[in-house]
Amino acid sequence: MSTADTDSLLEHVLLAFAVEPSHDKATLERYLSRYPQYATDLVDLLSELRLSSEGIVHTTDDESAAQKAWDAFTATPPRAERPRLVENPFTLFQGPSFVALATELRIRRSILIALRDRIVIATSIPKPFLKRLAIATRSTTEALLEYLDQPTTVAPGASYKSDGKPEAPAKIEFERLLINSGVTSEEKDDIFMSST
Repeated sequence: MSTADTDSLLEHVLLAFAVEPSHDKATLERYLSRYPQYATDLVDLLSELRLSSEGIVHTTDDESAAQKAWDAFTATPPRAERPRLVENPFTLFQGPSFVALATELRIRRSILIALRDRIVIATSIPKPFLKRLAIATRSTTEALLEYLDQPTTVAPGASYKSDGKPEAPAKIEFERLLINSGVTSEEKDDIFMSST
């Protein structure tokens, strides 16, 4: 038998083995008994067939996992639009101008810092004071309320003073802030009543 005939027969045997419905031990033994000269080629082909069939199973698993993920994604309701950035009305007031703003508003700097860091619950601020704050910061009451409704912030230097990661404080009522700041009753009356 010539080399071409041997190669043709090998190709024919391997093709016949590949299209067998089952590639179990019995099938392999049957081919090995008929074609012992192709034992290495048959074992190699069996290994390749098992690897490729495992790959098909994984592909199917991957496809079903992808389909499940897609179904979960499409079932999720769309998120609200990304909130737009709210302008900080206190950005113009730093250092001496921040102190001057506190003086103009007739409040302690600790109160102004709490407002800047959004520690105060916006709806608890009295309207006359909110109006006075808006005028002093060259803003509107609506813009101020929108800014104050944002989550609290961590003081800029807090991370340098902290052993761990600093956390933003919880929001408090405006009146609680005044009490904590030691505001006198006269100062309190001015804050609650005066809009100028």
